[in-house]
Amino acid sequence: MWISTYFTLNYVGATGLFPIIKIRLVEDGSLVASGTMSELGDGFFRYDFPYYDRTLDYMISCDAVTLPSAERYKASANGEYGNIINDVKIMDDNTEIRALLIRQILTNRLELEDGAVENWKLYDDEDSDVLLSWDVTDKVDDAIFQQSLFDASRSKGH
Repeated sequence: MWISTYFTLNYVGATGLFPIIKIRLVEDGSLVASGTMSELGDGFFRYDFPYYDRTLDYMISCDAVTLPSAERYKASANGEYGNIINDVKIMDDNTEIRALLIRQILTNRLELEDGAVENWKLYDDEDSDVLLSWDVTDKVDDAIFQQSLFDASRSKGH
């Protein structure tokens, strides 16, 4: 299976890079493959992952080491929770921290609360403290107010 990504520098396809890719199992965070991606041109890079197993879920991080932090990292995941991982957009230099966070996103309690700000809440491993929170937003990134079920039923005349 080919894994590909696109890197930019100042919003233009970056070339001359040697991005490092790491592929981990979502289940336990173990590293199953790593290496240098090859350049295709115009900012596109790829990596051949011949051991891909469609029954497993993977987390993929790509690090274009020489780019500024805002453009340096790309992350992805396959499987049921891939979109959640892609949407959170939290990256840093520490792969182990990223793998831990991704595992927590996949396995810990996630709740949608009333209100318009920070109403998605992800709880820590002990299920006691909020680990992460973020807004539910529309396609132009405006917060969406979440009405409580009690208020919703009253407004319908029930």
